[in-house]
Amino acid sequence: MTLPIFWRLVLSHLGILLLSGAACLYSIVELGSVSESARIALISSQQVTADKEALIDTFLSQARYGGKYLITHNQGQRGQFLQFKKDFVDYLNRLKKLEQSGSIGATLSRIERLNEQYQELFDREASYIDAHQNYAQTRYQQERDKIVKNTLEEFDALKAQVGANLQEKLESIDSGARTGRRIAILSLFAVLLLGAIFSLKVSRSLEASLSGASVSVLTDPWTETLKIAGASLATRAWNKIRLQANRFSFFALRSREAW
Repeated sequence: MTLPIFWRLVLSHLGILLLSGAACLYSIVELGSVSESARIALISSQQVTADKEALIDTFLSQARYGGKYLITHNQGQRGQFLQFKKDFVDYLNRLKKLEQSGSIGATLSRIERLNEQYQELFDREASYIDAHQNYAQTRYQQERDKIVKNTLEEFDALKAQVGANLQEKLESIDSGARTGRRIAILSLFAVLLLGAIFSLKVSRSLEASLSGASVSVLTDPWTETLKIAGASLATRAWNKIRLQANRFSFFALRSREAW
């Protein structure tokens, strides 16, 4: 069944409209996803950076106040040490809860173990001080300094890993944006191509319909009948004219003979 020209035009324009709407909808969804990913990456990066800096500060603060207590035996210094010890654990747990790469998790685990070793050394020295016993202060001091040095190296590694993780997220967001851009461009070309194809098809359909109408007019049976009738009338008229001419010639000849 052949569709009328009007419905062909309507359906072709409707198809182009639906394709354009689908391309626009995909672009909106893709851009929304990229925007949401960028927002999450920014918030996560800011939180990780803040907690990382706080973790470093609390570790250095507890090492500083712990060293002061071991020298002065001031209980106020020990109280500050215990407070920073608690803050260090809190910030470390917050960093662990954030979604990070496996390398960052491994670094945090090593930092946690080094901090536990530092706490064990401090507790042993504090027990000697509380018991007023002599102990090898130099050896303990060297071990604590070594732990602090190793922990700072792990903090440097953590900074590098956090930066690399952020860079990876930004590259992923950039890749998603580029993919959305390519698909939007391809959708635009597809809409233009389909529009050209539909226009060409409709033009050919119109041309074929008009040609068919012309042929139907030329081959209409009523037209043929009128042509035949016209030819018959012309023949009759010509015969009558010939008959009248013959009669006139006959009367003219008789007149000349009578004269």
